Amino acid sequence: MSKKKVILGSFGVLACLVGGSLFAVNHFVDRKMILDQLYSNIEKQTGRKLALQNLDIHFFPWPEIHASNITLSNMPGGKNPHFITAENLEADLNLWSLWQRTIHFKSIKLSNVQIHLERNAQGQKNWDLQPNETIKKTDQPAAQHFTHRKWGWQFNNVKLENVECWYDDALNKKNAHLFFEQAELNQLETDKVRFNINGSHHRAKFTIAGRISHLTELLENDDTITPPAKFQVNLTEYVRNQNIGNLRISGTLKSLVKAKGYDIIVRGTILNLNDLNHLFPHAHLPSIENITLNTSFRDISNANDPQGKPQIDLLQLHTGKVNAAIFPDDFQLISTEIVANDLNADVNTQIVGQLYGKMFRWSGNIGQLKTLQDNILFKTDGNLPISGKLSSANYNLKLDGTIGGKDPSLSTELSLLNYNKYFNNFGNLNAQNILYSGKLIASFPLTLASLENINKNFILNNIIINGKLFSNNIKIDQNNFNNFSSNLDWKNRELSLTQLQLANKQSNFKGNVHYSLKQVTPELDVRIVSSSFPMKWIEDYFSVANIYTGQITVLGSLTATGNNWQEWEKTLTGKIGLFGTDGILEAEGLKHYIGQAAATLPLKKSLSTQCIALRAQINPNDLFLDTITVQTNQFALNGQGTFDIPEQKMNLHFIPDIRLGAISASAPIRIGGTLLKPYTTFDMNKKRVFSLNINALNQSQPATNYCQGAIEKAKNPLGVLQKK
Repeated sequence: MSKKKVILGSFGVLACLVGGSLFAVNHFVDRKMILDQLYSNIEKQTGRKLALQNLDIHFFPWPEIHASNITLSNMPGGKNPHFITAENLEADLNLWSLWQRTIHFKSIKLSNVQIHLERNAQGQKNWDLQPNETIKKTDQPAAQHFTHRKWGWQFNNVKLENVECWYDDALNKKNAHLFFEQAELNQLETDKVRFNINGSHHRAKFTIAGRISHLTELLENDDTITPPAKFQVNLTEYVRNQNIGNLRISGTLKSLVKAKGYDIIVRGTILNLNDLNHLFPHAHLPSIENITLNTSFRDISNANDPQGKPQIDLLQLHTGKVNAAIFPDDFQLISTEIVANDLNADVNTQIVGQLYGKMFRWSGNIGQLKTLQDNILFKTDGNLPISGKLSSANYNLKLDGTIGGKDPSLSTELSLLNYNKYFNNFGNLNAQNILYSGKLIASFPLTLASLENINKNFILNNIIINGKLFSNNIKIDQNNFNNFSSNLDWKNRELSLTQLQLANKQSNFKGNVHYSLKQVTPELDVRIVSSSFPMKWIEDYFSVANIYTGQITVLGSLTATGNNWQEWEKTLTGKIGLFGTDGILEAEGLKHYIGQAAATLPLKKSLSTQCIALRAQINPNDLFLDTITVQTNQFALNGQGTFDIPEQKMNLHFIPDIRLGAISASAPIRIGGTLLKPYTTFDMNKKRVFSLNINALNQSQPATNYCQGAIEKAKNPLGVLQKK
């Protein structure tokens, strides 16, 4: 027989054997039995019901299993009746495994899949699949009664196409919607499972690829496994087809359910954290540019302390520009660097930023990494060391000490130059060598939740400060002060400055300041004790004509509400007294206000005064003066009146006392108009308080001394009479 006939005959016999075998297998496989067993096993292992249609097994041209309309039920009370649905299932079957009563899939493909992930208001998760212990052996399908051994299931690769995934979290009130063009798991029968996922969400696309060992042990064991599973994940995101970030996460894990026994390294770069909002829209991530991250952390729980605890062994973070809602207006971080190379190393920080358009730099450290993580992660009451330098063209600050703990102590050295954001009505504020040494107590831990509650009106809720402030060089407007000191106390959102003193050769201000943030609108309370300054300050600030040259003593009490000088100015109330002695009365300035009435007074270019005194009630819209006294050797003026603050209008009444000869007469004077354009009239109504006054004086008669009574009133501003 020829070789050709032998080969052809052999192929014919082989074809008959294979065809006959496949025919036999096709009739040998009980589809209903397999399907019933599949339903039972799935419900027993997951507690959910599986359903599918059109289960079919094909052996030509190669063995395959097909099914359609696959569903897996949701948890009881779930919003959607199905946890997972898929339109089609295709699986490549290992034919020879059927002889061992094992269904071995080389690959499984599910297409047009919908997944509904949800967590209810009680925190129950529908992806937490619990075994159903209520299914007993007697409940198994009758088909198993005819088999002496159960069928086994094995599969190697799983591929999902066109997956739509919803996430609905009723507990945290968050939801998400993800699309997976392709999700593939390979080598499921080995110790190293590989996965590759391509997906999108809103306007962002992403790929996740990696591998994990001992996946079967992780899934089957609720507790820890030995040896730990090794894993590696690479995440890449694209926005508008541009790669905006890569993260690589690797390490080991002993428990997937309890997240215990981990040792993880995270490395990567992100061009802008804000772009991740396209992927996680409910995260509301801030805008942080050019992030480079390298960190490692591990679980340090043990038998005596089984609760999982992370320990950060490495922290290296570099960022570019940072914009966040928690920052005050006009504040921006240009670049940041936080580095600690091991647990016992100092956390070194380098920060460059911008405040009100001016650049600043911070260089320092906040103690050891171990101390920082203990305070933040483990809720200890330990202290947090802090030291460093903050520098700018406008200010310099040095810090050294500790925050929190049993014995906190922080010293500062501050120099301010040209700082006028909130005090521009006063001009520029300049200060050098403002020192603070005292306690700074912070409540730990500092949590992300507390950071989210910080708003534009930055409030320090958990800080207690008591110490002293002093400086030898402060400049306000064009005035230099070489002596500034005050006791400082901050507690329970209230600031107190006691025994405050601000002095130079011409002026000496003393008093107490209390500022409370407890109310919705902060309250300011200022108590002025006997202080001295040149009258010219008031004349310049209020554009008053130059009436008096000399020192003025001031006392009083002022209150206001608001966050800055502009708000305080509109709500200012209080009582104040001013007086001066041995000054000079300037005739031209007085003539500006009393006009034609100046002809009744013996005015020279300037006159020495025995006193000038004023006492007033300050209201937001008007100023009421119950005492206005000017006395010289030749005459005295006593008066009362009001001043409309918004309209800048005056309504003042004076009674002159002129000491010229044996007889002199003068009529009470009324001053109206504004500070810039006043006018005067003579009040002739005898029924009014300011009636006509005739003085019959001779040179031997002693002059009336009005100073004593007027100065006593000015020294007691709280006794000012209310406006009638």
